[in-house]
Amino acid sequence: MSKKIGVLGCGWLGLPLAEYLLKQGYYIKGSTTSKEKLSLLNSRKISPFLLEISKDGIVGERNFFNDLDLIIIAIPPGLRSNPKKRFDLMMVQFKQVCINFNIKEVIFISSTSVYGNQSGPLTEESPLLPESISGKQLISCENLLINTPELSATILRMGGLIGLERHPVFQLSNKTFVDNPDGSINLIHLTDCIHIINTLISRKIVNNVYNCVTPYHPSRNKYYTQMADQFGCKRPVFRGTSSIDKQISSNKFIRDFNYRFKVQNLLILS
Repeated sequence: MSKKIGVLGCGWLGLPLAEYLLKQGYYIKGSTTSKEKLSLLNSRKISPFLLEISKDGIVGERNFFNDLDLIIIAIPPGLRSNPKKRFDLMMVQFKQVCINFNIKEVIFISSTSVYGNQSGPLTEESPLLPESISGKQLISCENLLINTPELSATILRMGGLIGLERHPVFQLSNKTFVDNPDGSINLIHLTDCIHIINTLISRKIVNNVYNCVTPYHPSRNKYYTQMADQFGCKRPVFRGTSSIDKQISSNKFIRDFNYRFKVQNLLILS
């Protein structure tokens, strides 16, 4: 029998993920904080629920959590726009509701920001040295979910998420200067985000951590210059010569699931 799956947060990743999983034969519930988005979810055959999690509790249609085998947490921390937000405390509320509704399996979309600005090849065993508030809170969330006995949680540390309508070159083009020209990129295409999650849920979820970064690591200068030309926007202006050359490895996921990345050349985003 197919798993009944809840996608918590039907945004840039969550919505196409929910649509894809629906086509694979899973029963899908999707949550949103926007009333205007309910009709969109419904039109895509995703069971829609208006739901918001805060550090103080969960408001809205809590029946989203009824009769689910697995929840995928696809909510971004959102700390750049709201630095005082407590995403870690939101996950405390989430953990408790999972226990209350007897939900056993969780996939948590984390980020490679937990590694901070270290140089060298980085694996899941590398030290976690986050510099951002977001990275620090994500570590707390990871630890909370992994160490909750009632849950089996797999953590996916995604690289920078990109796709046709989302690419960092647009922000970089508007900056006066961009640092670290010789550092490597650590990105992943939306297509691989979705296929990795689909691959994962075909098995029983267990406590584990995986890096999810496309094994394609040209320098920032080379890659973003090429992408700017491709998109027809202003080339980023790089400065400085010192470089933090971080290359995050996804070899563990590739090995455990015999996975082959679908979009290996990130110059091609279609």
